[in-house]
Amino acid sequence: MMKKIVGIVVMLVTCLNGIAQTTDAKAILDKMSETYKAMPGFEVSFEQKVKNESEVSDTFSGNVAVSKEKFLLKLSSQHIYCNGPVIWTYLVEPKELTIANFDPEDGFINPANVYDIYKEGFTYKYLRSDNNSGELVDVIELTSTDEDSDYTSVIMYIGQKDGYLKAWDMVDYDDITTAFQVTAFKPNVNFAEGHFEFDESKHEVSHKEDFRNQ
Repeated sequence: MMKKIVGIVVMLVTCLNGIAQTTDAKAILDKMSETYKAMPGFEVSFEQKVKNESEVSDTFSGNVAVSKEKFLLKLSSQHIYCNGPVIWTYLVEPKELTIANFDPEDGFINPANVYDIYKEGFTYKYLRSDNNSGELVDVIELTSTDEDSDYTSVIMYIGQKDGYLKAWDMVDYDDITTAFQVTAFKPNVNFAEGHFEFDESKHEVSHKEDFRNQ
């Protein structure tokens, strides 16, 4: 009889812990979203690694500036400007420019919406508390419910002290992980007008394709 009671208590505690984790996950994600949305803008430097099982196949660094729905992503090989309605993709070495209308509803995970993606197309759960580059973080796993998504899951590492996103892993259907680690973060930045628009007078363009009217 005592064993049965103990078993029921253990099962009850396990269920309650599961409920607490779900609630905590949403609270943590909501805090992160509200923190970023309250800023006029921010800048992030990051290191990106592409991993297949335990092997790292590619590593590079980049920088991104974000202001509400606008973003500017700079990698060594390409720069992506987006002012909301229009997106410019500039390939640095061949000096090629592509211009297109940008649709934020197409499910594309970009620097301006990564802190909000949990709100649609994902379920989420609290995994654990962990240490990321000397800072305590909450680790939360988002699992895609969209069959057309490029990723099965996104794992977020969110600072317990400030609510900032310290790192995130994106796992695709081939179990290839693209891992992002924040190396520097500048909050509450006000950007100059035109910062998120490509200026052809400042960059050499050898070839241009404009798909906005197609």
